[in-house]
Amino acid sequence: MSDTHQMVLTRTVDSGAEEWSCLSCDRRMLLRWPPHYERRILEAGDENATHVGGKGGVRMGTVEVTPASVPPVAEHDIRWLQDNGIDWNGS
Repeated sequence: MSDTHQMVLTRTVDSGAEEWSCLSCDRRMLLRWPPHYERRILEAGDENATHVGGKGGVRMGTVEVTPASVPPVAEHDIRWLQDNGIDWNGS
């Protein structure tokens, strides 16, 4: 299990993005909230730590990325792909 580090809001830059800094490892990042969400790491700090923080009732935690579920492909579509040089099943 990784250490948990606290991020604090340091400042807001001219573009409107917020700069957040870690109190433990000097991680720094710029964060822009939706609808134009963007996260840019300025200083990596401890990449093994879980970084959390919050402001005004909004809490920032870890993000887990999972692949989207892919619906099954019909057999006739797989045959068409194979006929056109695409190995859909990776065999």
